[in-house]
Amino acid sequence: MIRFFGFILIFLTIFISRAISIEVTSLEAEKRLEFSELFPKRICDNIYDKSTFGTEKKLKEYVTLKNFFNLKRINLDEQNSSLSLFLDQRSFYYTEPKLNLIIFNSLSDDFSDEMSAINKKVIEAKTQKIVVCEYDLNKSIAEGKFFDFQMTYQDSTKVESNIHPKILIFYDGTVEYIYYDEVVTYNISDFNYKKYPFDEQSFKFVVYSKVFENVSFRTSDKFKILNDEMRKVNFTNISSPGWTINQFISYPYMETLVDAYSDYAKHSITTEFLIQRNSISFVFKFIMPIVMIIMVTYFTIFIPFEFHRIEVCITLVLSLVAFNLVAAASKIPDMPYLNVFDWFIFTAYINAISVLIVTFIESIYVGHFMGYGTKEILGVPRHEKAGLLIFRKISWVILLIILIISALIGYFYIYK
Repeated sequence: MIRFFGFILIFLTIFISRAISIEVTSLEAEKRLEFSELFPKRICDNIYDKSTFGTEKKLKEYVTLKNFFNLKRINLDEQNSSLSLFLDQRSFYYTEPKLNLIIFNSLSDDFSDEMSAINKKVIEAKTQKIVVCEYDLNKSIAEGKFFDFQMTYQDSTKVESNIHPKILIFYDGTVEYIYYDEVVTYNISDFNYKKYPFDEQSFKFVVYSKVFENVSFRTSDKFKILNDEMRKVNFTNISSPGWTINQFISYPYMETLVDAYSDYAKHSITTEFLIQRNSISFVFKFIMPIVMIIMVTYFTIFIPFEFHRIEVCITLVLSLVAFNLVAAASKIPDMPYLNVFDWFIFTAYINAISVLIVTFIESIYVGHFMGYGTKEILGVPRHEKAGLLIFRKISWVILLIILIISALIGYFYIYK
């Protein structure tokens, strides 16, 4: 009789809690009381021993995996063409009906005061979404206790984690595979740096299962809510030093394998984000100094030759060379094409060399054709150097045209 009433108590506990249960992945679930190994160890061991979900290499029944991940940081090492994603947590879960039966049978023979207290806690929590047992994920899969979905980061070069992944068992038979503090590294050699340092970069990472039959992906409710909250704060909850995240979307994706009528398909959670470089520091450190050097170099042509213009021009050219050597040590790798920064440097060099060439021509004209030295030309009457004055006015226009043309060539090469 006692066994019969105990059986009824367990049945009512499961039935009542199921009727008012809440989604395991909703934000409300974050407020629930969670217990590590709520069940006694002997019961968790018994559930583990009876679990044989990983003995088969193929899924016999269709499984929908509901996914969640929390991306906390993006780090770009552009010199080494690598991008690292730091995930605080990643998980996926599904409900296994057979596990529910195993849990039920494991509890039906236990009428201890400890289990009575646990059943009371379950009723008070008003949900079956309570962690009751916890197992080591890698060990559980290796021993065939739980199915290996072979989750993989597509095209990643390295995946690291200092915390062992876990399998969580919920009271209602939900199985959750959970990973902590993962660092996933990708190669980004295909990034386009033509508009550096005003560039935007897009990136896509894919988490998929190598099991191509009877499995599909969905985003969990918790993940959807997290994404909505991220949009409200403009993705500022994700640390991205040197960059601003403008777009971040995740969605389930199915890629049919072999042909359109094949039963094999690669299911994945695909995430795309668009990042924009924080260019304000580059503007003040590099772009503005180059623009100022260009302006000063051009305006030196208005200094009369006899006022040591050639020395000023050479000094500016050397200053530009020195600045270029310092600024060239940028964070991006060497590319087989020009970018915006190269365009500014190219324009500055064209302008500086053109002014220097015009100054040399003027010095040759004064010294060889007019027969005067640098100091002597100051005492020459204005009407005797009318040709020199005309040459200077023409050179002002020609140098301005060269400056404009060189700037336009760079612009159209990069932006068109």
